[in-house]
Amino acid sequence: MITKESPIGVIDSGIGGFSVARKVQKLMPHENLLYLGDGANTPYGNHSAEEILTMTRYMLRFMEDHGVKALLVACNTISCLIDQYRDEMSCPVLSVVQAGADAVAQLPAHKVGVISTCFTASTHCYPDLIGKVAPDKQVISHGCPNLANLVERNVGNPAGQAAIDDDLRENLEQLVNEEKVECCVLGCTHYPLVEENINRLYPQLKLVDPAEQMARTVGRYLEEKGLVNDQPGQGKLDIFTTGSTEEYTMKAAKVGLNPVTSVQFYPPMKL
Repeated sequence: MITKESPIGVIDSGIGGFSVARKVQKLMPHENLLYLGDGANTPYGNHSAEEILTMTRYMLRFMEDHGVKALLVACNTISCLIDQYRDEMSCPVLSVVQAGADAVAQLPAHKVGVISTCFTASTHCYPDLIGKVAPDKQVISHGCPNLANLVERNVGNPAGQAAIDDDLRENLEQLVNEEKVECCVLGCTHYPLVEENINRLYPQLKLVDPAEQMARTVGRYLEEKGLVNDQPGQGKLDIFTTGSTEEYTMKAAKVGLNPVTSVQFYPPMKL
């Protein structure tokens, strides 16, 4: 039975969804959060659509079994396939791609860049959704084959920042200096974790983090349904991963998730 104290679920292919959980904690500190990152199979952008759906349904069953009151699909790659599994959950399923499109619609910028995994770029989900909510925008998508994996491995690691910077230059140079985009959507939830790197390299570029819009959207839904957790104190954050619990514990602290109630192992889906 879903109650006010039921958790908000967050799923991601790895640690990228920490950026979404961080925004929810900031906006709604009383809410309980349940996070599942598929560290054993990340990055999803390098898998086929069939494999992605199989792994996604494995995570959906976990969230359904734990009675989440709303599910945030923090992974853009998974969100591009949302129409194929949304109805399999008994709670609302919110897409980070839709949140990104809604955020872009509120901006005056006409020329919009999107950086994402290659799979997300290949689906054209961002241009399609932005075209529906803001048909006046010109959208230029760019797939980054290595960036999500670099962030997954090196977030919070000073020794890995040079490699991240080099990859960012390789992927953003054309969008910023040739295409002259006015803003850029961070179309993978790993990318807000290196927002400081992007701001340092391209201070003139306005960045759009869909996580903020997503947190506001779930907040409005909970208010409308009378499901806001009104218990006093900080909500719990329970993290599950199919990868290394030690790595997730360290990286949760590095990105500012606080407090973390527990970090536990969940057996991975074997493809």
